[in-house]
Amino acid sequence: MAFKNHTLENLLNELPEALLMTTTQGVILFANKALSTMTGFALDELRGESAVKLIPTPERRRVDVVTWLNRCADDPDPDQLRYLNLALSTKFGVTKLVSLRVSKHLENGEICFLVILRDVTSEHETITSLRHAQLITNRILAIGEDAVVSIDEQQRITFWNARAADLFGYSSEEALGQPISLVLPDSAKLTHGAMVEQFVRQSVPSRMMGERGEISGKRKDGTIVPLEAAITKTHIDGQAIMSAQVRDISRRKSAEAALRASEARFRAIFEHAVEAMAVLDATGMVQEINQTAREMIGDYEPGHYFWDLNWWPGETDSARIAEARTVLQANIKRVGEGETIRARVELPAAEGRSRDIDFSLIAVFDADNNLQYIIAEGRDVSSLTP
Repeated sequence: MAFKNHTLENLLNELPEALLMTTTQGVILFANKALSTMTGFALDELRGESAVKLIPTPERRRVDVVTWLNRCADDPDPDQLRYLNLALSTKFGVTKLVSLRVSKHLENGEICFLVILRDVTSEHETITSLRHAQLITNRILAIGEDAVVSIDEQQRITFWNARAADLFGYSSEEALGQPISLVLPDSAKLTHGAMVEQFVRQSVPSRMMGERGEISGKRKDGTIVPLEAAITKTHIDGQAIMSAQVRDISRRKSAEAALRASEARFRAIFEHAVEAMAVLDATGMVQEINQTAREMIGDYEPGHYFWDLNWWPGETDSARIAEARTVLQANIKRVGEGETIRARVELPAAEGRSRDIDFSLIAVFDADNNLQYIIAEGRDVSSLTP
């Protein structure tokens, strides 16, 4: 095809964008250098061929490129531009995804199409990868154990996963677009708003779970629930989006309260027991010792092995004390191997008289049969001895 205006032809040929000119039947009239570089075809290999040679009809697409061009020709608006992404076949068998921009042009009294092609293969792969990553992220957030809530700078809810719905009682339809104050106790609404505004202004990108300590949320039924939250800030189109990973700590607080109560009961029983009691670790180091035992041995300082305590305050024979310590150390080793020690021992008292002690060593193992503790117990039965 010969252009009336050779300057126009030269200009089109030197355009950095790939350009194709076809008839309304899809016959290729002209292709510029950029298109030749993109496809590997020279102009002579394309002139007179159907555009289908470059853009074949995919199996799943009902309308081929020629039909699409004809639809564009029938458009009464000659300035109308159309956009479409299609698969482009190169001379070397490589398929590229191209974006098409089409306009009608009158040349030599005939309507033809000027088609600008842009290679969007890499862009499409990037977008596909991002969509895939976003899909995975959304599914992880949707089924995660923690509630995930996002708000914009106006503090309106923009994301609300299934766990958030379970935690607060509001469906996503009820929550999206609502102010975050929807799930805040009245006492926290003012301070929370100010804290969010401060976080938006700060350069800190995130705050980890528990960094703010315990916070509170309000369920749809009005129940106040203790929470922990990690928050992160992301800028999208110049706007800050705050996303919080929120965790219900009601069970943990209940477990901690139960543990404190159990510890208090243990302490009351342990300290007020009439028997001398000590808790040792697997090596025989004293971890706890009660008041009755402290009265028996005198002054006590932590960080001693059980056999090194002053169980013989009235004994002056150092050889006998050394022998007794050796026996006690050996007994603790036997207990660590699973044996229970029960004996009646005679201990000298500080006032010069002896005491008859009912003494025991019991091992405590965990579920994996690892030695955790050794319980040492001694009861003065001197008054029961005839």
